[in-house]
Amino acid sequence: MVAQTGFTSTRAKGLAEFRLIPRIETYPAVVSFAQTPLGKVALLAVFALGMRYFLPDLPSVLTLMLPIALITFLPEYRRFVLAISPIAIVAMQSANDLLTLGLTLAVIALGIFLYWCAMRWPESRFGKRPVLFLLTGFTLLILLARAATPRSWPHLILWGLVGALASYLWFIAYALTDRNSKPGRELTLEVAALRPLWGSTNTPFPKGAAYLRRIEAKNPEQLAIFQLKGLKLLAWAILLAALQGLWYRFFHGYLRIPMPDQALTMSVQGTPVAWHLRWACQILAYFELIFTFSIFGHRIIAVCRMAGFNALRNTYRPLSATTIMEFFNRFYYYFKELLVDFFFYPAFLRYWKRHKRIRMIFATFAAAFFGNSLYHLMRDWQIARDDGPWRAIASYQVLFFYNAFLAAGLCVSQLRKRGPKPAGFVRAHLLPAVGVGFFYCILNVFDSDERMYPLIEHLKYLAGLFFIHF
Repeated sequence: MVAQTGFTSTRAKGLAEFRLIPRIETYPAVVSFAQTPLGKVALLAVFALGMRYFLPDLPSVLTLMLPIALITFLPEYRRFVLAISPIAIVAMQSANDLLTLGLTLAVIALGIFLYWCAMRWPESRFGKRPVLFLLTGFTLLILLARAATPRSWPHLILWGLVGALASYLWFIAYALTDRNSKPGRELTLEVAALRPLWGSTNTPFPKGAAYLRRIEAKNPEQLAIFQLKGLKLLAWAILLAALQGLWYRFFHGYLRIPMPDQALTMSVQGTPVAWHLRWACQILAYFELIFTFSIFGHRIIAVCRMAGFNALRNTYRPLSATTIMEFFNRFYYYFKELLVDFFFYPAFLRYWKRHKRIRMIFATFAAAFFGNSLYHLMRDWQIARDDGPWRAIASYQVLFFYNAFLAAGLCVSQLRKRGPKPAGFVRAHLLPAVGVGFFYCILNVFDSDERMYPLIEHLKYLAGLFFIHF
């Protein structure tokens, strides 16, 4: 009996330690080799080969890898290279569009100027609430652009400025919150963080120069370890991308299970999809969303690590989450951090201090509902340009419901009382994870960027999942 237990524990330990991609950053010989000139060349070559899987052509790969190579061989110039390279890349990409280039450079200059003002006058109204002034100013700029005469030069310039500022908005916001973290003379990393070399969505990956300073490689050994971890993460992205292709080909090609948007369209048009296929749509969409976010997040963070920063993954084991809040944190980490930094903490630290539950609910809705909605409205500024701000807001009724539903779920997840953690894998992990997945499958009924149908159609589709028709 003792021998059997020992064998079982040994086998369990072996399974727990098994890695599909070995932890090469823990092998001393590999780390030492990665610090040699030949090892650096080999590491850069393998990483470039992996990036070719995602980038459209060889010049795009070389454009990315040249700054990474400079950082690898001349790490003392890392910050300078990271500050100059994105500006040079923007200049090359916009060489035939001088207006876009000029507006982009103007926005970068604006970000640096606002950062300087926040540091120069920290006790002023702007210095105390710089992000509030930034978001208010962006909103006023949209209204001003909307008031300009269509097809006139002011109209063209103002909307071009809105578009340029929208892509830099939250990067500048992080720079403004970093004003107290380091002396103002260290501007290179602030400039680098405004539009990082490794790319990003409108959400900064990772968040701000202050965070980059904390995770920056301090010596050649750390740089080698971070780069090896970046190579591993890129390998994961490639594996997941290949698996995603097979997944889509099997479920949506061979089995012909429609995508959620297709199923909703058929339902609206009076040819609803069978009940079991609707549920299959939602369950598949849950996993496909994880695939998508994991792939693009891993690719971005992989390049960030190659540049010498040990950034956390954007998506990390979301299927192991046992609460709604934990999944939200694991699924889109840097977007969660944005909502927490700019909306949750300001609301939590200022309001309802004597009422703990109300304080938590208010701050959660400030982040997951108000902040989430504001982020998407500012991201999709083209809708305000084409339809006007009020129609743009009205077209987001499904998004508002999604955010309210999400905020309510997060509140329940944070505030409900939990007893002792159940024993056993099924009760402690599997059932809670299934419950979390069920919540997000339901929530994803309202996760649509198309804005083609009103909220009532989404509610009808949701009711149909439970045999309710109206």
